[in-house]
Amino acid sequence: MSDNNHFSDRLREPLNETTRKVRRNLMAASVIGVVLTKVGLVPSKISAFGVEFTSANQQALMTLLAAAIGYFAISFLVYVYSELTAWQIVLTSKELEDFKEASKNSGARMFGTAEDDKFRDHIKHIHFKSKPTFYLRLMVELLIPLVFAAYSVVSLINTETPKTVHPKPVVQKPANTYEPPASQ
Repeated sequence: MSDNNHFSDRLREPLNETTRKVRRNLMAASVIGVVLTKVGLVPSKISAFGVEFTSANQQALMTLLAAAIGYFAISFLVYVYSELTAWQIVLTSKELEDFKEASKNSGARMFGTAEDDKFRDHIKHIHFKSKPTFYLRLMVELLIPLVFAAYSVVSLINTETPKTVHPKPVVQKPANTYEPPASQ
């Protein structure tokens, strides 16, 4: 068997740096979405730019943020799927490589020998121990961001932005006009 253990590598970091960055962006956008909807921090104006948001603009901002979260979620799923496929390829190729090496070292045909059975049992045992841990960690790193993102998108879509109400001008009547009392 080779010195570098792909099973322990698999347990150390199930997601590569790019996937973790996409997950971070997904979580950041989701937190912003939840803060906007649940805390009610929808901006009504940005003083630095002199921009004032109408109710329609605020709703468009919420929709744009929901779309961004959707994009990050889809990107995250694609990256995770790609990594799972790559892990399957690595595992399969490493097992075949180890099997070939063991076959060469024994100098005999490996099929049906005691060494072959030992090797297969060892691989199955290591795989059995590492697989659930890997998938549990992957599910935590995958499900929590996706569920939180879905919650944020639903909150953004279902949030009613406050309507901008312009106060009606108060018309004062002249003090010297007479109004008859209302008849009952």
